[in-house]
Amino acid sequence: MFNKNNKLIKKLFFHESWDIMIIKNDTHSFPDNTLDILSNSKAQLLNKKYTFQADPFIIEKDDKLYVFYEAFSFLNSKGFLKCRILNNQLEELEDIKLEGFDDLKCHLSFPFIFSSGDKLYMIPESSERKEVILFQSIEFPGRWEKVKVLLSNVEYTDNVLFTHEGTHYLISTTLDNDIVIHTARGLFGEWEKIKPSLTLCNRHHRGAGTPYSIDDKLYILTQECHLGFYGKSVYIKEIVHLSPLIFEEKLVANIVPTINQSAGIHTLNFTNDYIAYDTKNLTFSLLSPLKKIFFKCFVKYRKHFFA
Repeated sequence: MFNKNNKLIKKLFFHESWDIMIIKNDTHSFPDNTLDILSNSKAQLLNKKYTFQADPFIIEKDDKLYVFYEAFSFLNSKGFLKCRILNNQLEELEDIKLEGFDDLKCHLSFPFIFSSGDKLYMIPESSERKEVILFQSIEFPGRWEKVKVLLSNVEYTDNVLFTHEGTHYLISTTLDNDIVIHTARGLFGEWEKIKPSLTLCNRHHRGAGTPYSIDDKLYILTQECHLGFYGKSVYIKEIVHLSPLIFEEKLVANIVPTINQSAGIHTLNFTNDYIAYDTKNLTFSLLSPLKKIFFKCFVKYRKHFFA
C-alpha cells in the first residue's frame, strides 16, 4: 500500500523539469573519453528561466558560446526556441528569443543546426504541423527565415541531416519511435523515402544530437525512450555501413543520468572546447495536477487546430 501511495503521489504532484549543463574542456576526444569527461568534470547549470530548458545545440564563435535550445513553461504549454549567449568564462550575457518561427504557431523543440557551404541552417522539431521545415540564419544568432518545407503530411520527431559519400541523408522517427530515412542529391532537392536493409543495435532511434564524422567514422546519437518514460539516456552509435540499400549501426557507448545523479538525459552536443547536455529532474508542486491538465488541453487544442 505504501509503494502504491508513493507512486500515486509522484504521478499527481511531481512533474518533469529539464535543465542544460555546460562543461568547458579542451581535452575532449569523442567518443573515446566522452563518458569519462561527463562523469568527472564539473558542469555549469544554465540559469533557470523556464520549466524546460532542453535540447541544447551549441556553436562556438568569436570567443563566445551560443546555446540554442527549447524553452517551455506551463503558462503557454508550448515550446519555443531561444539562444543563450555566454562568454568564455561561462558567464551568461544574453538570452534571445529566435525570430522567424512565430508563424508556425506550433510547439517547437530540438533546434538541429548545421552548416552547408557558408550558410547556417536549422531544422526544428515541428511535428505538430506535420512538416519538416528548413530555416536559414539571416542575422546570427537571432533572425531566421523559412526557406523550404522538406517533407509534408508527416509527424516526424527530432530530425537530423548529414552528407555521406555525396548523398544527403535525413533521419527521423515517427511518434512510435520507428526510424525513417530520406535521401536527396542536394539540400534543396527532392527528398525520397528509402527502405534500406536495417541492422540496428537497439530500438531507440530518436535523435539526441548532431551526427559527427571523426577519423573516417560516422557517429549518430539517439535517445532512449520507453512508454511512460521519456528521455532516459543517450546512445552513441557508429554507422558502420550506409547506403540507400543498407543501414548498419553498432553501439559505442550509453550515457546514463548517473553522470550527474539526475532522472534522465536526452540531448548531447559538443564543440572543440565545450560539451552541452540536458538533464531531467522531478519537481514537486501542489499545482502539478492543474499544470498537467492545462498542458494536455493545450496539446489537444493544437492537434485539432493542425488536423
